[in-house]
Amino acid sequence: MRTVILDTNALMIPYQSGINIEKEITRLLGICRIIVPSSVVEEIERLANEDGGTGRAAKLGLSIIKKRGFRLMETENKGDEGVIETALKMEGAIVTNDKELQKRAKELKLPIIYPKGENRLVLEEAL
Repeated sequence: MRTVILDTNALMIPYQSGINIEKEITRLLGICRIIVPSSVVEEIERLANEDGGTGRAAKLGLSIIKKRGFRLMETENKGDEGVIETALKMEGAIVTNDKELQKRAKELKLPIIYPKGENRLVLEEAL
């Protein structure tokens, strides 16, 4: 079973782009294990307290974590480093729209999943 690791902005994609990330991940990979690092939970909880679109997107992301029961994993590192740490440990693909994180993942030969167009995600396997 494949594993995917969700970045903070991956959890906000449904609000920002209307993409059902779970459905799209299943379309790309079939049934898989979806993990949210603790560093992502901390960041999205902080963002949920902001006003405006970012706060609303983060609140939706938090509700997705709770409703879908994604697996939470403790990380020693914060932010993107926690996402990378989890992906390396679990040999998983990273779901993100963050260009810098995509670049780091490619350098580390990790697969990435990111939005393409208005309503779908694409998988870029590590080379």
